[in-house]
Amino acid sequence: MLEGFKINCYPLNRTIRISVHLPKDYNSTTRFYPVFYFLDGQNMYSDQDSFRGVSLDLETTIQQLSDSGKDAIYIGIAAANNPLMRDEEYKNTKLANFILNSIHPYLASRYRFNTFIYAVACSDASYTALALAKDELFKGVCLISPVLHFNLISDDIFPNNKLYYIYCGEKELSSSVKENALKLKEKLPDAHMMIDKNEIHNECSWKNILFDALNYFVL
Repeated sequence: MLEGFKINCYPLNRTIRISVHLPKDYNSTTRFYPVFYFLDGQNMYSDQDSFRGVSLDLETTIQQLSDSGKDAIYIGIAAANNPLMRDEEYKNTKLANFILNSIHPYLASRYRFNTFIYAVACSDASYTALALAKDELFKGVCLISPVLHFNLISDDIFPNNKLYYIYCGEKELSSSVKENALKLKEKLPDAHMMIDKNEIHNECSWKNILFDALNYFVL
């Protein structure tokens, strides 16, 4: 079950399109669910909405999790970016702060969230996900093909008391992506890390590992 609406984000001077995916049994239970925030949210569900015309097909992954016996699943929050300002928006903490201070409190008042909150980010969105993980609200993050500038990141953004899933491909467009992943592993020694020998830097590769990534977090 998918719901959608827009929220005015004054720090970024734009509206953010939010898609909320609810578990199939949401309206027939009173239980509280884990939550995943998906950055680059327009890439999650529909090829038509995706920036490059290929989505991560999150619906299929949700079904795979359900088929594997993880019926509780989670509430998925997909926050769309501004394609024209993507790089700039993900290089600072404005969006992370807005999620923490505005989007999450608003959504938590509408939906039944439990305390297991996670973020999923691909490529340049990794810095925003790490900024979210620094806050005690978030229990962990999934970083897929992380693009980061470590000279601009302070070490206090890497709390080790969280769950981290790090992924990269051997055939990324830039060798710096693998270097970033390895450097993250150094800073986060308990992180789960996966390096795929065959994959490159695009949505087709990322959707192939989405089940493994989310399966790492979902109880």
